[in-house]
Amino acid sequence: MSGIPENLRRYLEEHGVEVAGSRRIDHGTQYRLVRDGEEATLNVYDTGRVLEGGRASELRELLRGWREGHQGGPARRFRGSAAPGPNPLPRIGIDEAGKGEYLGPLVVAGVRLAGAAEDLRLRELGVRDSKALGTGRVLRLARAIREELGERAVCVISLAPREYERRRKAARGNVNRLLAELNLKITERLMDGKVQVVVVDSFGERARSYIEGRLPPGLRLEVRPRAEDDVAVAAASVLARARYLEEMEELSRRLGIELPRGSSERVIEAARRVYEERGEEGLAEIAKVHFATTGRVVAPADRQAERGGLPS
Repeated sequence: MSGIPENLRRYLEEHGVEVAGSRRIDHGTQYRLVRDGEEATLNVYDTGRVLEGGRASELRELLRGWREGHQGGPARRFRGSAAPGPNPLPRIGIDEAGKGEYLGPLVVAGVRLAGAAEDLRLRELGVRDSKALGTGRVLRLARAIREELGERAVCVISLAPREYERRRKAARGNVNRLLAELNLKITERLMDGKVQVVVVDSFGERARSYIEGRLPPGLRLEVRPRAEDDVAVAAASVLARARYLEEMEELSRRLGIELPRGSSERVIEAARRVYEERGEEGLAEIAKVHFATTGRVVAPADRQAERGGLPS
């Protein structure tokens, strides 16, 4: 990653993104990036500018979020607003963190905005998609959002890995069905009689079908990719990410080892250490064990055990 800007390099490492290769292009270098089975390209030009590419994926959105947060991007109109500027529509924004992370909880957060004044205040605080923010900034913004809106206007649901697995199985093994259930629970908790629309960052092709028809009568549903361009959803993404980071820190403290984020080799190594020391029960405390990553975690340790014991 030597040619990647330092702050972007730290951002990629923090989110478990690995460089799988690189090549020279006109006026720069193109990097092939991978994370959790997804792949994207990153062009780093000699001027310092960067540009992401590849098929649509969460990894590409991660790169886009950083680029627009640090280098700017096309101006956007907030949906539901007649012109660029504060959105006056009373609404709930919902987003999640941890869905694609092997270690740690699944967190879903919601934020209720009464209208233009709160919309504008969150913008003034610098609220935007948490993927474009570093860890420290996410944690500070989460506190500021709570202070600005009050606890009654926010809702965060966190499922530790064991509870996540139990709830996932109850949802027919479908994580998106589980996310829909959590979205509906948050909407129920934040409804105040004034909310007109729920804005959800799309978490799957059938996200709308899992939610629509189960909302209170008269409440409009908006499900779309990149919904973080609505500051209500962006605020929810900050709250969700902050809780995820806090719980990962607490898990690391309890175990006495650092639990990295993402799906990099460091993540697998940390999970393997927990498995070797605490077995399947210990792994189930920290990891989403239905991920294919579990096979990479347990197989080497099991082979070692068959040969006469685990390494010291």
